[in-house]
Amino acid sequence: MLAQALWPDAVQPLGLWHTTYENCWQAFVAGNHVAYGTQMPEFPSVPELGAGIQTYLLGFDVMEFFRKISTLVPVTSLQYGLNVILEESFEDTASVFPEEREFLFSSLKILSTEDIFAQYSPDSPLFEKPIFSIPASSYHFIAHIFADTIMVDRNVAIRYLRYYPLRREVKGITRALVEAVLRTASPESSVADKAVAVPLCERAPHDGKFVFRIPRAFWEGRPDAAVRDAMKEKYPLSVIAYVLLYWCGPQKSETSHKTPQGRKTHVGRLLAGKEYRDDKSYRNLMYMLLKEADAYSIVKE
Repeated sequence: MLAQALWPDAVQPLGLWHTTYENCWQAFVAGNHVAYGTQMPEFPSVPELGAGIQTYLLGFDVMEFFRKISTLVPVTSLQYGLNVILEESFEDTASVFPEEREFLFSSLKILSTEDIFAQYSPDSPLFEKPIFSIPASSYHFIAHIFADTIMVDRNVAIRYLRYYPLRREVKGITRALVEAVLRTASPESSVADKAVAVPLCERAPHDGKFVFRIPRAFWEGRPDAAVRDAMKEKYPLSVIAYVLLYWCGPQKSETSHKTPQGRKTHVGRLLAGKEYRDDKSYRNLMYMLLKEADAYSIVKE
């Protein structure tokens, strides 16, 4: 939400990941390329300024990039770099997908120390066992944490949130800092106030949930692509996914989209903006978007 409101002037969606890549991982990736001719995965790119920022799509790109370099970077260095990102982003890093992280890095250590090809030898005791591999789902937590790793201008963010009470101090944001920023701010010229002028939503007083109000003109009786295009400038992708899936039905010509799975695949493909290798990837995207939408109140106007 905050990143959407402050985009693009006060947001660096890939800043922390790029700095970590340069400082912790890039030398190993380049070394493998020179020594063994391995491909150098392309670092994800920031979306066009006019297209808005879709955090889940960018999170998928970062996840895929991390998966590719995980076989090129020593496990200790890979883990160190991720820990740097977590330390910068979370108050309590121990609670951030601990089981998933443990499984992934334990699996990578096995891959780096075991001679996997020895399993093909008839003399190997592993010959009749399945070939060891790491499921692609082991990397999904990277996409889940990505939104919390986005860097925003701290002072601009404080000014944008100035009407919300500071319930408690967090890492890097003390009460004294907030008061100092608000005293010295010139909100008339700030990016924050430009965003406030067109609020994306409001917070419900009784439960603190964000409430998104969707006028019927955005979605009622319109084709899916038109709904997406009308909403993308004002609403997060998760809200658009919710509206398309639950409020908009398949068009008469879209007979293949009438099953629940087919409909989720269709909407996921519409929102992804790029091609994935299989239909399940689009449904996984929808699962993540709808999980985020569960935290909101989305109402028809």
